[in-house]
Amino acid sequence: MFERPNIYISGGEPIEFTFRGRRFRIHTVLSSWRESGAWWNRAGDGFYRPDDGSRILWRVEAAPLGAISTFEIEREEITDPANPIWRIRPTSRPA
Repeated sequence: MFERPNIYISGGEPIEFTFRGRRFRIHTVLSSWRESGAWWNRAGDGFYRPDDGSRILWRVEAAPLGAISTFEIEREEITDPANPIWRIRPTSRPA
């Protein structure tokens, strides 16, 4: 189960977030990509379906006060823009 994090945005990209009750500042975006979701569901008929599970992901280095850690931040693209769904997963342990 994912927690509902607070994500702070600047220029359409995350700059800070909360994870397990702590606020993290993003120092570096290591990579970002878009996953198209269930493209195979529409490949046969060519119809666009807004509920296909597409999402944008960022791999970032972020830190509270202290050691930098790596996280993946994911935003669902099918949600209401005023109320987006975000997920955060740690991908490394603090140094």
